Amino acid sequence: MAGVLDQQPALATAGVALTVIVVDDGSSDGAGAVATQVGADLVIRHKVNRGLGAAVRTGLQRARDEGFDLLLKLDADGQHDPADILAMITPILQDEAEVVYGNRFGRISYRMPLIRRWGNAAFCSLMRGLTGWPLKDSQPGIIAVSRDYLKVALLPGSYNYAQQVLLDAFHKGMRFSQVDVAFRARTSGRSFISLAYPFKALGQIFWLLVSLRPLQVFGPVGAAFLTLGGSVAAWQIARWILGETARPVENVNLVLGCALFGLQTLFFGVLAELIVRRR
Repeated sequence: MAGVLDQQPALATAGVALTVIVVDDGSSDGAGAVATQVGADLVIRHKVNRGLGAAVRTGLQRARDEGFDLLLKLDADGQHDPADILAMITPILQDEAEVVYGNRFGRISYRMPLIRRWGNAAFCSLMRGLTGWPLKDSQPGIIAVSRDYLKVALLPGSYNYAQQVLLDAFHKGMRFSQVDVAFRARTSGRSFISLAYPFKALGQIFWLLVSLRPLQVFGPVGAAFLTLGGSVAAWQIARWILGETARPVENVNLVLGCALFGLQTLFFGVLAELIVRRR
């Protein structure tokens, strides 16, 4: 907290007024009271622990309600250096991006556990494929977003925010930038990431895609079943023409089932897409 307040002179030189909002996600150690004592402008407390994604959503909503020009989210675990704040918001101040992610691997000062490096690499690859953005780190604890993104932000999942912000911003036409940031070993507390992380994060990605671009989810499923049904029918008709079978289509139920399910799924995706775009 003190490190954040120390950035006031540098931010003021850049024409940025600092307002510190702390989201206390149902902690039991008096973190909210301590934040107030050391100079936070506002402390928002969740009565129960709702998750990191919910805490970030609360911060985004409050920043939007307050009419902030930009918001920088910084984890309170001390692994990120507040001295990187100005570098993080510079692409927004220069109108180069609406969403900026820190890249921990550019200036990391300790050896991250192998399983976490593998996990981050896997999610980076996934998010690069879904957004086309040149991501180097998809799960930093420091991100910055502009007022344009604050106005339209949607984070339906409460578990984590990292992939949600990326997908949401991409599908809403935002520009992306990434800045190398310092990253040090944790000295207190423990990470919320566990073996359940991939399953929960992937579930959030699925629901967010359904919320934003349902046709992108249901279209390929419908097309796959239509292709399967058509392929089976074409193969069996070819065998019938060659005189190898007694009927043109032997597995009628399979072909019709695949075709009907594929068409229904495809039409459902189109209808859902129209509803989302109208909304």
